[in-house]
Amino acid sequence: MPASLSLYRLDTSYDVLLKNISLGGCFFPVEEKLPIGEKCQIVLKAGEGLETREVTLTGIIVRSDAAGVGIRFIDISPSHDQLAAILSRAS
Repeated sequence: MPASLSLYRLDTSYDVLLKNISLGGCFFPVEEKLPIGEKCQIVLKAGEGLETREVTLTGIIVRSDAAGVGIRFIDISPSHDQLAAILSRAS
């Protein structure tokens, strides 16, 4: 699933293909080590063409290593139903 990651305090963003995502969080495969505890914004892109939808989520980095960063979603209540629908179609 195409997604972008933006860090609030750092002027940094990444565009990747997510392979690991759930209602609780996701894993971003980025080569750069990012600070644990950093708040971030994740934008998921689902569908194609005119059927493309975006879901914006807020998260916090809970893991960072050479393989990427693990992000726990926080305050997803406004986007929970949209995320659940995207995940059910992707599986």
